Amino acid sequence: MDLLQNIWNGILNLTKLLVIPDWGGLILLLPVFVGVITVLFVIWLLVQYRRIGKRRRRPGRITPPPPPGVHMPGPTYAPIFAAAGTFLLFLGLVFPGPLLVLGIVGLVLALLFWGREGLREYAHVAEEHIALPPPQPAGPPAGVHVPGPTFRPILASIGVFVLFLGLVYPGPILAVGILFLVGALLGWLNDARKEWNRTVAADTTGHLENGPDPRWPKATAWVFGVLTVFAVLITAGVIPPHTAVGGESGGSAAPSAGPSGGPPGELTVVAKNVAFDVKTLSTAADKPFKVLFDNQDAGTAHDWDVLDASGKKVYDSKEFPGVAQKTLDVPGLAAGTYKFECSIHPALMNGQLTVGG
Repeated sequence: MDLLQNIWNGILNLTKLLVIPDWGGLILLLPVFVGVITVLFVIWLLVQYRRIGKRRRRPGRITPPPPPGVHMPGPTYAPIFAAAGTFLLFLGLVFPGPLLVLGIVGLVLALLFWGREGLREYAHVAEEHIALPPPQPAGPPAGVHVPGPTFRPILASIGVFVLFLGLVYPGPILAVGILFLVGALLGWLNDARKEWNRTVAADTTGHLENGPDPRWPKATAWVFGVLTVFAVLITAGVIPPHTAVGGESGGSAAPSAGPSGGPPGELTVVAKNVAFDVKTLSTAADKPFKVLFDNQDAGTAHDWDVLDASGKKVYDSKEFPGVAQKTLDVPGLAAGTYKFECSIHPALMNGQLTVGG
């Protein structure tokens, strides 16, 4: 009875492993399973190879000769040498030292070797006096229709560039980009309409006329160029010039109450059209002060940071999208001249902060 009980317990244990497996143990055995499968696959390949009969040796590779009048340059190891030199050069940039010198020397030698082979090939071609094919007549051959060239893809690409620039700096630039792109696409559609009309006419005449060569889009380039320049100047705040708080353009804004009725001693900075409304601010030295930061650019994030003369940030505010206002608590600064900027648009949004003694 004990023997039968042990056998039954063994069957139950084996069934338990199949029904509720130890996944951790199975994962640890995965390399063993993969190794077994690999060994079995290699054995199968060897068995298949042994079953293959005697193989006939094929003749050596025959290099086909080039057609008459066609010159084929010989193979060269120069690209391989140049690639090896470039690899050593980049490796030397990561690990400066002898590897950098070795990479520069190897790349220079490879390029000199490549140039020497090119000169030798040029001399060989010049000596053979290879005849050039006769010049082709201007225009498509008889019975072949080739659509005329067009500037529309170039204009559309410029429009897309101005459009994406307007997405970064919203405002007039975005409007000009949309107008430019729509105009280019409509012109492109008009060219396609003319080509379609010529195709329809060919059904009755039996001949498809080629369209005229396009004229240079000088007027379009001038109009949209001027519009783009004005849009950039407006976005940068040059047209019209921004007026600082207090009514003087570019003047120093002394601590005063903000537009929302902030308390005295609070500086006010307005961000609008990706520009600050003031270029200069002043405050007392070694005294904490507040800045009412008014972001009026809807959906565009700005911040207000202060940098010392070395470019190190001495105050870093958190960015936030407009339209919104935040009061910034700036710690006291030592006397001197500082730069304030929006770290997201530093080229367009910056100014000078003077901290008095």
